[in-house]
Amino acid sequence: MFSPRRLLAGLLALVAITLLADASPSPWRPFSVDSPWNQPIAAAAPTNPDSRAMIDDFASRGPLHINIKTWSVPVYFVDADATPKHDVGDSRPGIHGAGFEFPRQVPIPDDAVASPPVGDDSDNHLCIVDKSKGLEWGMWAARKDKAGRWFTGLGAVTDLAGTGVAPPWFAVAHELDSHRARASGFPLIAGLMLVDEIKAGHIDHALVFAYDHCRTGVFVPPASTAQVTVPGTANFRGIPMGGRIQLDPSWDVEHSGLSNSGKIIARALQRYGAFCGDYAGANVIYAENSPAAVQAWEGLLRSEELEAIFTRKMIRRHFRVLDFGNILPGQNFELPPPYVVAFSAAGENAPARIDQLARTITIFPARASAKARVHWALYPRATRVELAGREFADNAEIGLAPETTLALTAPDGAHDNWRLLVASGPAPR
Repeated sequence: MFSPRRLLAGLLALVAITLLADASPSPWRPFSVDSPWNQPIAAAAPTNPDSRAMIDDFASRGPLHINIKTWSVPVYFVDADATPKHDVGDSRPGIHGAGFEFPRQVPIPDDAVASPPVGDDSDNHLCIVDKSKGLEWGMWAARKDKAGRWFTGLGAVTDLAGTGVAPPWFAVAHELDSHRARASGFPLIAGLMLVDEIKAGHIDHALVFAYDHCRTGVFVPPASTAQVTVPGTANFRGIPMGGRIQLDPSWDVEHSGLSNSGKIIARALQRYGAFCGDYAGANVIYAENSPAAVQAWEGLLRSEELEAIFTRKMIRRHFRVLDFGNILPGQNFELPPPYVVAFSAAGENAPARIDQLARTITIFPARASAKARVHWALYPRATRVELAGREFADNAEIGLAPETTLALTAPDGAHDNWRLLVASGPAPR
């Protein structure tokens, strides 16, 4: 279990290890320094109030596995100017993310293959990266037809010099601009373990994980979209897309019984954690799997590398889920809009909590008050808000009765009531 004293001791040990690692050559890393992917977890980062239940459920799905040969992401590092261009087609006409507008010329090497297994039920991810241009062409369900033309179920281009975080689906003019080749809206390179990182002895970014009980219909940043509902999943249980887990920094990596490669991964999970990025049939993290990478992993990293140590029992005892903040409605959320996607009140001592399922907004005022000036963000944006029959705009001062009802009406006439609750104590930590 996590405790402040053990957490501090673990962080000090991690700092010492990091200083040693920093002396070795740094492998290439995508995204800006301030990207969530590249930010270590702060010592004071709060734990999600439901962390234990979510970790228990996560652990119940099995030990931690590494996807290498199948169901992962092959990365091809290219010089886009010197690589053959392909007018990649849409296997679902009109379904594509930002940067994949027509006319489309995607640099794909002649020897490129999508991740196996090949088939209609497979992800068949394909990732093309030009380091000098700082761009990723990421594709889901990437396949060649008999004539040799590439098609994709969804493709998008990501700026690797930025944060790697797409805007949420409800904040863009075209919803698909928030989509990427993963269910979460993450770029394919995000959280992926590369051969060069293990060889260098350190991974300096968060990892990406997936499992079969991820929460559907909702998400939290840095995700921008939600996982669709599949058998065995639910919108009220599990870690949503964008949720972050962490291995206890005080857990003794050096005497854990892990291989050298396993220790590198464990330290990354302690310092940076891992973001939930997709649905999978088991508890998995991902290593690059182009044919060249798979060959390079031989003798360096195995799919079963962690399983004997990262068991159900170990995961239950030594992992936590970080606080989500507000869970946001996905593009496929079962309850229809209008939605409240952000809310704040002047003088609050903690961010408001929005419950999309219960349709409640809980605020935490620093002191008792009959009124407060509030700000909100709604979807659709032109949604009207009424309180006791009177229409209010954003940045309005409203009364804080014991239970206030905000009546929301979307431009299409859809209507729903949201309850504004005033907490008498501090926000849960």
